[in-house]
Amino acid sequence: MKNTLLIIVAFLKGDSKNMLIERLILVAMWLFGFVGLILFIPRKERRKGFLSLLMFQTFVWLCDMFAFQYNLMSAPVREFPKATDLPLTIDYFFYPVLFSIFYINKKVNRSLSSKITYFCVWISGVSIFDNVIERYTDLLKYKISPWYGMWIYIGFLFFVSQFCCNWFYKDRSLFQVERLETK
Repeated sequence: MKNTLLIIVAFLKGDSKNMLIERLILVAMWLFGFVGLILFIPRKERRKGFLSLLMFQTFVWLCDMFAFQYNLMSAPVREFPKATDLPLTIDYFFYPVLFSIFYINKKVNRSLSSKITYFCVWISGVSIFDNVIERYTDLLKYKISPWYGMWIYIGFLFFVSQFCCNWFYKDRSLFQVERLETK
């Protein structure tokens, strides 16, 4: 228990008092992420939620490696500054959790306009949060991307991840129809 407290204190301490706010935000993201996973993803949907989380992580990793490598984005305050330039909590836990909640709670039998509205509300919420993090903390810094560029980027990530998850979970009866058509 004492070692755990020492690790938490060392994590929160950082290099300066300004970093304390960023560290507390990261801890809050972990707490809200775990609480969100427990509260907003039903027990019977946890497998689907976990797969959607992993799917989103995959596309974030592919896109952000490029962006951070070519200095389009930076993360001045991050968890492992000597190991990687990527913000692990934001990109690989918090945003994937948000996508997982989005994916599990979407209604399939809605009209197209309500599906688009649901998608745009989620993208806008995540983009506003991202913009606040970028503007008021040192957790993220974007070199050239305005707010609408991040809206498009996050929308792209959500759309591609949703497309792949839908493809993975498509109706099994369709597989049999496809198999019969190929014979």
